Amino acid sequence: MQNQSGYRSTLFAISDSLSVSLMQLLLSGLLLVSWQQAQAEKPPIAVIGYQVEKVSVDQQLNALGSLQAQQSTQLAFGASDILQKIHVRSGQTVKQGELLFELNHSEQLAQLEQARAIEKEAQNQYNRVKKGLSRTTVTQALLDERYRQWQTAIAQRKIYQQQISDRKLYAPFDGEIGLINLAIGKVVNSGDPLTTLDQLATMKMNFLVPADYLAELSVGQSVEIYTSAYADQLFQGQINAISAQLEAQSRMIQVQALVDNPQKLLKTNMLVEALINLKQKQQLQVPNSALLMLGDKVFIYRLKAQDNNLYKAEKVQVKVGDVGPVYSEILSGINAGDRVVSQGVMRVNSKAKIALKGLQNDVSQAELLKPGR
Repeated sequence: MQNQSGYRSTLFAISDSLSVSLMQLLLSGLLLVSWQQAQAEKPPIAVIGYQVEKVSVDQQLNALGSLQAQQSTQLAFGASDILQKIHVRSGQTVKQGELLFELNHSEQLAQLEQARAIEKEAQNQYNRVKKGLSRTTVTQALLDERYRQWQTAIAQRKIYQQQISDRKLYAPFDGEIGLINLAIGKVVNSGDPLTTLDQLATMKMNFLVPADYLAELSVGQSVEIYTSAYADQLFQGQINAISAQLEAQSRMIQVQALVDNPQKLLKTNMLVEALINLKQKQQLQVPNSALLMLGDKVFIYRLKAQDNNLYKAEKVQVKVGDVGPVYSEILSGINAGDRVVSQGVMRVNSKAKIALKGLQNDVSQAELLKPGR
């Protein structure tokens, strides 16, 4: 009897356990159905989309550099003496060949007068001997000696003339005189800088460009020059030369541009920025608002069409190129013609149904975000 009673108790316990398990399975099933129904009844997430397309983008290359006058020199004497005359003032515009400075050359003038007298006497001596060459008392050797003395006197006269010329400084080209900090009576040594002379009507700018752009640069290409000193004005120029060698360390190429400066606003050593317009580039673009940054990776939600004008969102990793203020270049991950989520990215997931309010390509984002759309 006791064994039968124990057996019945065991059967009742198993039956109760099975009943509980069945009830749990039934309850789980009901909850799953309820969740699926709730999901099915959830309204789709409304987003703004963008249809990816290839666009032509203007390319602009920026480079920094400093300006130099097309012709520029430090003015200096090739002789040493006392400064006697200053014929120009600071900032004056001068013409080529105009006399600028003079050193004292009174001694050289006296020597020149003496040399001219010696030269004249030597020439007369030569002419007299030459006339008497037919006489037996005059030899060819004597004539040659007189000729040599005459030519030596000419050479000595030219030396004194050159010494006087070395004490007069003329403008080597048209240009603008720099600051003059000299006084008459100052002792000037050979090579001492007196002032500068700059031809400012055309300026030179040397700047470095990455070698990747070398194929897109050419002599004669237009360049726009900007400087903060004249923030509201652009100066026009063109590429004058491209270096035959890359820089050894940076592997960049040096480019020289000539810049028109008719009003002489630009100055030597002024820091400026060169803007070079390159050929247009075809690229895939999406609005920056479509990009989802997760760590060092970038994703986009690509839309896949479903029934009833609804969509499913697929999270796709993309590679980003140039980033602009509104749009970014996409190098890989999506194709032209794909539709992506451009507004509402943070509310989207891969399981939710998506309703498209409109495409940003056709209507501005601000218009699409207005209430009632």
